[in-house]
Parts: sequence; structure tokens; C-alpha cells
Amino acid sequence: MKLIVWDFDGTLADTRPLIEDGMKFTIKALKAPESLMDRWLACVGLPVEEGLRRTFDVKDGPEINRILKIYKSYDWAGNTHLIRTFPGMQELVADLNSRGVKQAIATSKRKAALEPQLAGFGWAESFFPVVTPESVTNPKPHPESLEICLSSHGLRPEDVLMIGDTLYDLDMANAANVPCVGVTYGFATREQLARATPIAFADTVVGLEKVLMQLTR
Repeated sequence: MKLIVWDFDGTLADTRPLIEDGMKFTIKALKAPESLMDRWLACVGLPVEEGLRRTFDVKDGPEINRILKIYKSYDWAGNTHLIRTFPGMQELVADLNSRGVKQAIATSKRKAALEPQLAGFGWAESFFPVVTPESVTNPKPHPESLEICLSSHGLRPEDVLMIGDTLYDLDMANAANVPCVGVTYGFATREQLARATPIAFADTVVGLEKVLMQLTR
């Protein structure tokens, strides 16, 4: 395995507390049903605009623009203290880098939000490329994000491993013919991820490390 491509939210970092807090703010401001939170969490992994469309069941136009404006008005930068890496992830990323394993990111998080979070974890130089929605014409689960990672390193699909916590990640990997590992400590269950037939599952970072040690020998 010559390149590991990571999803960010729910895979590298535990961003769920921030994602939930931002949606609670949005739901309250819109006076919408609290039950929409479950629909929102099921959309994590998609670009935010598409997630909001699905959560609130609206199309393009004034309504989605109003919802997006309220969502963006939440103090995302001021609440980054809610984000943390999963236990053991800092050490795993550092170990892979020390062993010369190349690492990249393919995420639906926009660049303006992602870059300061990576810097805060000391990861500003740990991943190449970092593919965000601004980098592609077709976001997840389309394979374009992974195709950019492949071309950036001149690799074949079989030389790459995708790690993600949602079907959007794993379906993207399948569309690109890239092997994938599903992690269940993020936003989806093992049963949900099984539909994408990953080559392995990991329920913790320790379990993921064991899988990666076997694949990167």
C-alpha cells in the first residue's frame, strides 16, 4: 500500500460535537423539529449544501439560501474547541509518516474550515493532496476526489487505500476501484458500511492501526 487516503470528519477527527452544536443552532433559529438532527447526521460526508438540502427537504432557491445563511452564521471558528482527534490518531498519523507511508485527505469539508483544524492538530504538512469540495467538479461519492489523489502520486487504484466512516467515502472508493476500510467509530454503523463491502473494519484507532500495519508492511 503506497498511499492512504483519509476522510476527515468522523475518521481522522471527532468533529461530531461541533457538527451537532452547529445544527442545534440552525434548527433553533429556524424553529424546525429537533428530529431533523438524525437526518443531518446521516448526511455527514456530503458537501454541506447537499446535506442541508436533504435534511430540510428543499431544492435550490431562496429557501436553501436562507437555511445556508443561518447555518453559516453559527460561530464555527469560535467553537473549534469542540473538535478533537480520536484517541491514538495523532500517534498513528505520525508513525505512518515516519515509516514513509504517503497520506492524503479526501473530504467534503470546505478548505476554509479544514485548514485551521489541520493546523491545530499539527497536521498542516502531513497530507498531500488535501482534496476538498473546491478541488472537484463532482463531490463524494463520485470518484473524482480519489482520482486526484491517484494522479497526484502517479499510482494505480490497487496501490491506494481509502479509509472512511460513511457510505459516501466507501462508495467513492468502490467507484474508483480503490480498496477501502470502514471505521465504525464515526458516523455510520458496521451494518451500514457493510453494504460497500470494505476489505476490513475497524471499531477503534487501535484496531485500525493493526489493519494498517498488515497492509503497509
